[in-house]
Amino acid sequence: MLLNVLDGNGNSQKIISFGQEAVSDRSGSITVTAVAQVMMAANLLRSGFFIQNTGSSVIYLNDVGTATTGIGSFAILPNSSFPPHNYPVTTGTISILGTTGNIYTAREW
Repeated sequence: MLLNVLDGNGNSQKIISFGQEAVSDRSGSITVTAVAQVMMAANLLRSGFFIQNTGSSVIYLNDVGTATTGIGSFAILPNSSFPPHNYPVTTGTISILGTTGNIYTAREW
């Protein structure tokens, strides 16, 4: 669960609390080769997400912009997952790019 609290100086701080949250399935497949697509829409209430590349080719993920095969995107190899443990939670749109038909399993909470 993502909580917004004020610190002693009145500044907003985000705190993540792990509990029994509703989990949404965001699994799917790449629809067009080399064209970024939205995997998860922006969600200000998002307190975590996870993706596993269950396909046979590399998937590129960008959690702060549009996915590309270059700088700024993470390459997720087949049978690998993202994000790593203790990775900060982003609440913006998460986009992916890959080869048509490549599949992935994804969850958001």
